[in-house]
Amino acid sequence: MSGKLYLKDKLEDDELDLSMMQLTEIPVKEIEQLGNKVLKLNLSHNLLSSVPANLPLLTQLTSLDLSKNQIVGLPENFGQLTKLKSLDLYSNKISKLPVSFAQLKSLKWLDLKENPLVPELAKAAGPCLTKTDCELAAKKVVARLQSIESQLFQEKKKQIEMEEKARRQRERKEEAERERIRQEKKLAKEKRREEARLKDVEARDQVPEQKTAQENGNTKRKQNLQNGHFDHEQKERSSSGFSCLGLLFKLILFFCVGCVALSISLLWLYTDGKMDSDSIQKAVPVIQKDVERNLGVISDKTSKYYKTVEKAARPYLQSAVKKSGALYEKVKKSSSQGYKWLESNYGESVRGLMAKTRELMKLLWRKCQELAKNLLPVLERGWAQVRPHLQNLGKIVMEKCIETWTYIQANFPVYVDWLTATGTSLYKTVQTSVQSVVQALSG
Repeated sequence: MSGKLYLKDKLEDDELDLSMMQLTEIPVKEIEQLGNKVLKLNLSHNLLSSVPANLPLLTQLTSLDLSKNQIVGLPENFGQLTKLKSLDLYSNKISKLPVSFAQLKSLKWLDLKENPLVPELAKAAGPCLTKTDCELAAKKVVARLQSIESQLFQEKKKQIEMEEKARRQRERKEEAERERIRQEKKLAKEKRREEARLKDVEARDQVPEQKTAQENGNTKRKQNLQNGHFDHEQKERSSSGFSCLGLLFKLILFFCVGCVALSISLLWLYTDGKMDSDSIQKAVPVIQKDVERNLGVISDKTSKYYKTVEKAARPYLQSAVKKSGALYEKVKKSSSQGYKWLESNYGESVRGLMAKTRELMKLLWRKCQELAKNLLPVLERGWAQVRPHLQNLGKIVMEKCIETWTYIQANFPVYVDWLTATGTSLYKTVQTSVQSVVQALSG
């Protein structure tokens, strides 16, 4: 508050005199507190080395005296003092003026003597020995800064235009590169299509030749079989077979081995490790009774569980049937109304659409026929190659099954009898369970 009173003491009319006060910085905030009363500001004969950036906020100033200081430059926003008419910068260390100085169009008096000005600025400022010289200096310096500002604006505009031009060129190059990549992809796709078409043509041409070669091969194999020998190379190919059929054979073999292992384990348990003929004959009836009893228990539990579920679900099923019937009638009625509305409003359009749809389906059917016609030679060629392998594989499977069954009959006759009786009993039990389930459902 004392600073404010102090400045008020220095204010006389519209001029604030702060000269010869050994100031090292300008008290802008305190001056702002005085409001628009301060139109003239005298800061001469102080120790100022710079002008703060907030001084141009005092836009009401018409006269500013900064002479006899050590100021090295003005802030870039100095041009905001648009009402400034008199500016005294005598005896400082200023070499250049900010470009915004060009906005001081109201400036009528300017003193830049005894400043290390650049040659162009010094020439425009002149000696400023008289009032006329200082007035002329204000006009010339402002005009010079306006010229520099215009030049900078043109350069900036030119730079922006160059950047825009470079950006458009980059975009055109990128678009050309993308178009080149698209064309390359298109050509590559067309090339692949052409290669596929040529391969298809070659495959069609090779079909008669392959059929002839297949017939010759079949004739040769028949001759070899009649002579009592078999081609070694054909044997190797037939033994390889197809992986899927080999897998199926392995699964069947694994199942058979598992059944045999389970049976031997049961016999081991029921004979206490004595695998002689007498112990096996005594154990087989016991095993048969235990299996039949367990299957009967499972069948009874399944039947009871089904009856319980059926009893609990019957009301819900009946309700669902009734609701389904009502919903069907409602949907039927809505469909009939919708069909009548569609016929009355869009009958011609729908009929035209149906006609186009039929034409499209006919076209699709013709395409499918053409496709089937093209695929038929390929399928015939594939079947001709697969058929010998399937025949050989079937022969091998049958031989192995016969060998396995013969071995089991020769070494485990009791086990074969037990397996036959157990299979028969299991079939009867399953048949009885199925009949019970059917009777429960019909009831």
